[in-house]
Amino acid sequence: MSEIEDKIPQEDPTESGQITDSDEIKNFTEKSNDELAEALREKEQFKRLAQRAQADLVNYRRRIDGEQESSRQRNLQRVVLKFADVIDQLDVALNSNSIKDADPGWLEGVTAIQKNFMNTVASEGFERFISVGEQFDPRNHEALLSSPTADHEANTVITELRPGYMYNGEVVRPAQVEIAISLLENDLKDESNGNG
Repeated sequence: MSEIEDKIPQEDPTESGQITDSDEIKNFTEKSNDELAEALREKEQFKRLAQRAQADLVNYRRRIDGEQESSRQRNLQRVVLKFADVIDQLDVALNSNSIKDADPGWLEGVTAIQKNFMNTVASEGFERFISVGEQFDPRNHEALLSSPTADHEANTVITELRPGYMYNGEVVRPAQVEIAISLLENDLKDESNGNG
């Protein structure tokens, strides 16, 4: 080597390569970190979407189950209340004056049928409730008639025209009743109608 060559600084090829490799590694690392961060954001979005879809499915199933149970209850009530109408008709027949002349065997059979209907309705959880002597309650009673009387307190049920039924503590068929009104109320009604 000549003296001139000795004085020119020689580049070390490994040093210049390290700078380039270091920049590339830094760029690659930054790019990888950005891609990783984006992938994690997408993962979280998909996770939230999956959780929301799962919650929607659970809510949908719950709503469908509730609607099916509600439909089943309505159908059961409809059928049982048809039986209640038959029981009412048998009650009327058994309480009529002409029943006294009926054959005792026939009367016993009709009474057994009526009791069987009552037991069937009761086995499904439906029960009659007694209204006579109770205070009128529009949730439990349907007032068809009102009679002035001094024997009963106003708004007291004095006659049950058709019994009411409850299911799980709720009225499914209100009792049709006659209620007492005070004689004073009756006089006021007559005066307002021009009868006084």
